[in-house]
Amino acid sequence: MKKILFLIILFFSSLSGFCQAYISMPADSAIWRYRIYDMELVTEVFDNILFINGKDTNANGQTYHKIFSRSYMQIVSSGTHPPILTVDASSPDIYYGAYREAGKQVFLLAGTGEQLLFDYNAGVGSMIPSYGGTIKVTAIDSILLSGVYHKRYLTTDPGYYVIEGVGSSRGLIPGLNDGGSDMQFICFIHDPVTFSPDPTVPCTYVYPYGYKTAIPNVNDPLPEISVYPVPANDILHINTNSCIGLLNAVIVNYLGQVMWQGDFNGQSDISIANWPKGVYFIRFNSGKYPVPLLKKIILN
Repeated sequence: MKKILFLIILFFSSLSGFCQAYISMPADSAIWRYRIYDMELVTEVFDNILFINGKDTNANGQTYHKIFSRSYMQIVSSGTHPPILTVDASSPDIYYGAYREAGKQVFLLAGTGEQLLFDYNAGVGSMIPSYGGTIKVTAIDSILLSGVYHKRYLTTDPGYYVIEGVGSSRGLIPGLNDGGSDMQFICFIHDPVTFSPDPTVPCTYVYPYGYKTAIPNVNDPLPEISVYPVPANDILHINTNSCIGLLNAVIVNYLGQVMWQGDFNGQSDISIANWPKGVYFIRFNSGKYPVPLLKKIILN
C-alpha cells in the first residue's frame, strides 16, 4: 500500500514538473495594432497602434506602464478597405493610459480610474472581464507563439479568448472593440512573439510622425501648411514653408469625390465660390513626405 501511495505521489510530482510557467505581460517594446473605420460622412480609415516603450508612471502608490497611441489616417471611397501596410503616423503620439500587473491580474488606469483588464488566475467556469462586461471561461488550452506555449482562456464567445503575455483576441483593451465591423484588431508584436487573430492579415507597423516609412528623417523640418480662411467662402488660400518644395494637393467632398487637384510650391489660391456648402478634406502629398497630410475645410 505504501509503495502504491509513493508511486501516486511520485506521479503527481512529476506532472508538476511539466506545469506551464506563467508568462507575464510585457513591460517594454510591445505593440497592439488596430484598424478603425469611421463611415458617417466619408470613409476615414485609422491605422492605430497602442504601444508601451518602457516609460512608467506612479499613481495611488502603484507603478504603471504607460500606454501610447499612434495613428495614421486616410480617406478612401465609401465601402473600400485599403490594404494594411507599413506607414507613418499622421500626427504625434498621444498618451492613452497605463497598466500594471499584480498577482497574475492586469489593471488598466485610464480616465475612469483603475479597472481589471485580464485575470490569469481564472479557471474553467470563472467569469473574466471582456468587451461587454464579463464572460465565462469554458476551457483552457495553450497556443504556440514563437516556440513558446502561452496559456489561452476560451470563453462562451468563440471569437473571444485571452492569452497570457499577449492580451485578448480583441487586443490590449477588449472594450475598444465591441465586435462591430468598425474596428479590427490586427496583431500583437513583442519580439520575437507575433500574434494575429486572423493570420491572413499582415502584421505591419506604424512609424512615428515625421519619419519616412521605416527611415528616420529627424533632421528634416516638418512641413508647415496653412489653409485659410476657416470657414471659407469664395477663395481658399494655401501657404507652405519653403522647405517642402513641390506639393500635390487633392480636395475631396464628403462622398470622396475629387473637387480639385493640383501641384504648387509655396502658395496657391483656389476658387471655391461655386462649390456647395459643407465639409471638405484636403490631402497633401510630396516625395519628401510620402504619408498624406490631411486638413478639414468648411465652406459657408
